[in-house]
Amino acid sequence: MTLADAGLLVLALSLLAAAGFDLWRFEIPDTLTITIIAGAVLFGLGTPGFDWASHAAAGGAFFAFGLLAFTRGWLGGGDVKVMTGCACWATLGTIIEQQVLVGLAGGVLAVALMLVRHSLKLAGVTGEDAPRLVRVGADLPYAVAIAGGMAVWAWRHLPIS
Repeated sequence: MTLADAGLLVLALSLLAAAGFDLWRFEIPDTLTITIIAGAVLFGLGTPGFDWASHAAAGGAFFAFGLLAFTRGWLGGGDVKVMTGCACWATLGTIIEQQVLVGLAGGVLAVALMLVRHSLKLAGVTGEDAPRLVRVGADLPYAVAIAGGMAVWAWRHLPIS
């Protein structure tokens, strides 16, 4: 296994763990952001011509946007941290596409949860009777969308075989 392959594996496992924690607890451990960034560093060390400056700038740019999004209530703090880590995998030339794909995945997740929540409400399953994930007004486990959007982005931009 090369360093680049190890970085890809760390990214995949970290995103799966983030999605799992978000589904389970609506909380994402900070350590997962660190592992996502560490995976990018491993990938960079194993990839000739890796543009360190562009990757760092993409991460910094998203972090600045993420702070704004967090203060406005658009994104949760854990989501901003995970998305900042993911942004370190992108370059300035691919960060917009990455975030658009994550946003589209978020829209699909939101619509799916709205349909499930509405269906359960029509069936009379409400309040404490419903599982926490599908309760009306429950948070959106956005790490699931981040993982989905990143999977599509990685398939388009990373050497996954």
